[in-house]
Amino acid sequence: MIKFLVTGFEPFAEFSVNPTQTLALMAEAPAGVQLARLVLPVIVGECVAQMLQAIDAEQPAAAISLGLAAGRKIVSLERLAINCDDFERPDNAGNTRRDERIVPNGALALPTTLPIRQMEAALRSDGIPVEISYSAGTYVCNHLFYGVQSELFRRGRPCRYGFAHLPPTPDMDPEGLPLETQLRAVKRLFETLRDTAKGDDWSSLPL
Repeated sequence: MIKFLVTGFEPFAEFSVNPTQTLALMAEAPAGVQLARLVLPVIVGECVAQMLQAIDAEQPAAAISLGLAAGRKIVSLERLAINCDDFERPDNAGNTRRDERIVPNGALALPTTLPIRQMEAALRSDGIPVEISYSAGTYVCNHLFYGVQSELFRRGRPCRYGFAHLPPTPDMDPEGLPLETQLRAVKRLFETLRDTAKGDDWSSLPL
């Protein structure tokens, strides 16, 4: 049995619901996988702290964080996190940021350590719309991705980590992706992690 961690976010801004909260709590664990689950606050700093606490407590082999991308129509597997907070829409604690580094003196960008090419192929083979994305934005999703990845790299990467953006569901946007499809997508992501873990065949981007 291998343990993974999945996280979603609470509702934020004008969104009264956040599908990633439901996905994190309801995602089916594939055979041979134990899933730890966490819903994070949409608050800079606090989301990173809670994520790292969960990694310390659960000791997962890998973790995937899920975030809502209201303007996207497909599953986006994020390749890079950038060291920049820049947003006028307040987080859930009222924080805004303008051109601020997430980690002072940190690298400009850090890569995922998940097998995103294999994940992309797995979702596509199931008819689930998917892309590899090169921008996780500069809001709280990217803040979490970069903040956690920076600390994991500092520790020598004891846990593989990456981020996936999910589109809205049809109740939020008529062109959204049904929750059932998104649940299937998340399960396939963890199946891919399970199947690549033994060979340590993770990120396709050299570090």
